[in-house]
Amino acid sequence: MDSGILRAWAQLARPVIRSMRELPIRVRTLRPGQGPRVVFLPAYGREGAALLRIYNVATVLRARGWDVHMLHWKFTLAQRHRWLSALRPDIVVMQGTRHPLNRPALYDGHRIVLDLDDADFHLAHLAPSVREAMPQVACVLAGSEYIAEWCRGAGAREVHVVWTGAPVSRRPRPAQDGRAPVVAWTQTRPMTYRHEAALVRRIMRQVAARHPGTVLRLYDRRPGDDPAFAQSFEAPGLTVEWRAQAGYETFLGSLDDVALGLAPLVPEDPFCRAKSFGKLLAYLDRHVPVVASDFGEPRAFFTRATGALCGSEEDWVAAVSGLLSDAAARQAMADAGFAAFRSRLSVDAAANRVAEVLGKLPGSDRPEPIPRAAVLG
Repeated sequence: MDSGILRAWAQLARPVIRSMRELPIRVRTLRPGQGPRVVFLPAYGREGAALLRIYNVATVLRARGWDVHMLHWKFTLAQRHRWLSALRPDIVVMQGTRHPLNRPALYDGHRIVLDLDDADFHLAHLAPSVREAMPQVACVLAGSEYIAEWCRGAGAREVHVVWTGAPVSRRPRPAQDGRAPVVAWTQTRPMTYRHEAALVRRIMRQVAARHPGTVLRLYDRRPGDDPAFAQSFEAPGLTVEWRAQAGYETFLGSLDDVALGLAPLVPEDPFCRAKSFGKLLAYLDRHVPVVASDFGEPRAFFTRATGALCGSEEDWVAAVSGLLSDAAARQAMADAGFAAFRSRLSVDAAANRVAEVLGKLPGSDRPEPIPRAAVLG
């Protein structure tokens, strides 16, 4: 088909697509909740941190009676302004500044709460927008204490740590005594975490020498990735798998035969200092015992019963080797970790914390009725 015709069709389809993206929020305005009215501005679609910290939390708040509205992440600025003018929210929760329209200065007159789960202030292309946002927002929901400290120093008026939570999956969790010696490192784009990869490489070579037949499972392989990255972990007695990128449910299912989950954090990498739980949530949910760095948020969460914290390379090798040799110890740790996950790191726990913070902001009370003409006309 001629390229000119294709462009013409695209121009015709664009307003239709934009209108279709508005359908969910139009329907939502027909049955508003009775609590504070909150509008969420996600950075992207239902994946990763957006799924856990934005979409899932919004769903729980809505179920509890809050008047919650989600603006599609592909809304134009004009669409955002039109809906914000119609809804007149008490609070606008903005997920970071990775989205080009997630800039508090673009929404003058609205109370903005910024949700920040990564140390984007250490990334050259995002640092200016994150720093500029700090004095412009009413509050920051920080994913870790490291992020919270930076935000306070950068001029944020109010900062609260809100750990990322995840839903509790429903399918049965296989017992540890039936699991093979599979050790998972579930980092997204693992080749970009050079310090962590080097640590895992050294640890697993020593573990495999003690436990021949151990499997190291890596994740998030995508088309075009260099297979040499996975091959660099190979060692006598160690088999290396690199799983392809998959949806969250598939990812959860892949953990059902895993004996141990690794969560290395190397503070020499400034971006990693802000990491909190991430894929740890999946480990805990699926009864996978966690071996983590004795640093940052894991140190604040784990006890000896719920996980193994390691400060040195020798600690890592001893913890992984010891647990691989003791299925009963793995099961006890998995059970205790799951109980702690449900009480402190579930999506309900995260939503409780968000509700507590947002509910105390000035003006967070029952809103006026939505002007139907402005929304539906």
